[in-house]
Amino acid sequence: MGGRYRMLRPLGAGGMGQVWEARDETLQRPVAVKVVSLLAGGGSRGDEARARFLREARITAALQHPYIVTVHDLGEAQAEDGRTPFLVMELLRGEGLEVALRRGPVAQEAAARWGAQVADALAQAHAAGVLHRDVKPANILITAAGTVKVLDFGIARAADSSAGGGRLTRTGFIVGTPQYMALEQARGYPEARSDLYALGCVLFEMLTGRLPFDAPDAMGHLTAHLTQEPPAPGSLAPAVAPAWDELVLTLLSKEPERRFGSATEVAAALRRLERGMAYTPTRVSPPASPASPPRTAVPAPPRPATAATPRPATQSAGPRPRGATLTADRGVTAVAFCCGGDRVAYAMDNGTVVVTDLAGRQRYEITHRAGWRETARLAASPDGTLLATVRRPDKALRLWDAATGAGVLAIEHAEKAHHLVFGQGAARIASAGGDRVQIWDTRTGRLVLSARGRAAGPRDAAFSPDGTRLAVGAPRSVSVLDATDGRPLVDIPLDKAMVAPGAMAFSPDGARLAVPVLLQRPSISQGAAVVDSYTGRRLLTLHLDEALDTRVRVAFSPLGDRIATSGGRRACLWDARSGALLLQVPSPATSVHDAAFSPDGTMLATADADRTVRVRELPPPHPPATPAHDR
Repeated sequence: MGGRYRMLRPLGAGGMGQVWEARDETLQRPVAVKVVSLLAGGGSRGDEARARFLREARITAALQHPYIVTVHDLGEAQAEDGRTPFLVMELLRGEGLEVALRRGPVAQEAAARWGAQVADALAQAHAAGVLHRDVKPANILITAAGTVKVLDFGIARAADSSAGGGRLTRTGFIVGTPQYMALEQARGYPEARSDLYALGCVLFEMLTGRLPFDAPDAMGHLTAHLTQEPPAPGSLAPAVAPAWDELVLTLLSKEPERRFGSATEVAAALRRLERGMAYTPTRVSPPASPASPPRTAVPAPPRPATAATPRPATQSAGPRPRGATLTADRGVTAVAFCCGGDRVAYAMDNGTVVVTDLAGRQRYEITHRAGWRETARLAASPDGTLLATVRRPDKALRLWDAATGAGVLAIEHAEKAHHLVFGQGAARIASAGGDRVQIWDTRTGRLVLSARGRAAGPRDAAFSPDGTRLAVGAPRSVSVLDATDGRPLVDIPLDKAMVAPGAMAFSPDGARLAVPVLLQRPSISQGAAVVDSYTGRRLLTLHLDEALDTRVRVAFSPLGDRIATSGGRRACLWDARSGALLLQVPSPATSVHDAAFSPDGTMLATADADRTVRVRELPPPHPPATPAHDR
């Protein structure tokens, strides 16, 4: 195929084409090749459809996220009935969600976990202006590691010849799958919340083992979506918790404005359900219409008492500011976005953690009883629902609900923690300190793994986005371990550099790893090394050109196109491909201790030792002309 990919065996087929296991003869690696036979053929109409598909595929191939299948290449090949486009993707082991559902409903915890991961993927795509348009079990793969991969972004739109004009239907062709289709999409006007409606149908099926509506054919399903109210999942499966009814029925609202405001909100609500907390709507719904009766929120159950005493938040209103300067009571040591990017959490050097909105009006503090305080260690889960801290002198790792400040879990931690990092969304947390790295289950507090890299004294740790690998930084090298058994996978020596205390970061696709370093030649200075996480090959070196503070923290943007660094008296924004310096955020007089991207990648927060948190809006990224092939 295309003079490069040797087709080995078919893996499956659907309405648009076939998927094959293949081998990349150039890079000598296994891949999956999807041949989009729906667009095969000759003539001007076929040429136009294939050209549109290739344009759409280039856009979606730029998406980098742990729960979105990675696209390596695309092209056209000669077939029996004319030229046909093909996609080359990462080869994944697992089974489709539709296969799992043939065995019946899935456990509510699994439904929440997989649904949240799909919502994370949709949030990433929507932030890049990409709609899926065909969210269904057949486009969701459950990998061998137990995480999801969402397939076929943009293919439905590319397959429709009328998409360029804004309408997505034509006679005899419906974009999407009727069993999972929102009414506005059926009418030809999809939007981001149409994908959320489809996710609601998928969740309904995972919980009950059946679709929201029974119909004999596609037209019957479309009619049901247009005219019928869906039943509550609990009315069909009594074991389903009542909180699920509220969430799923909100997603299945006929009017898009009555659904969740974003996929990020959906992910946060699902992770609350995964941890056994009820979903409670936080936005104001418009007045109910006769077609959509009002929903009744399910109150959250009482929370167990903890040693923390959060100060309740005050209500704020109005649109989210696109920039802010927040003044803290003490020097700020760490910063993170949470709650879908609407709030910022920062830790101060007196041990207090503050969570506030960007206007500084909605605020609470996390403190402990007299004589106990937090260290400067703070982490926010990728979905923004949990905060993690470590307190002394008892070294207990504590988890907090980011929305309320309520204590969720206390983990007795035996080692000194230099760094905290979440993995698999909010399901795991790793702490690096002492002579090892420890991984904990955030739902039970169970120690999952205690491991060491190939060198003692871990300074840092980072989970790969899919949670299957753990990078551990030691003074002279970085080890990448299997996150399930601690088995070493690759050792990355750092020539002419030392690992600096700070924070490493994987790129969203897991192919690159950014490591804070102290560069030793020609003189000691701070920097960051970007390496291939599978081979250890050095890809980039970013020079901060300062040695005022040995701590260097790095972060990839959600799209993987930019890197933020903090260290010395400035934070910097870099092009992740070329290493070009894009932006500097200086601190007037003191060190910049941390930098963090908002979940949509549009804002950057920096933490200064002079008691200031600065949030600024970033210029929009420039999408790459062709997909990247780092792996």
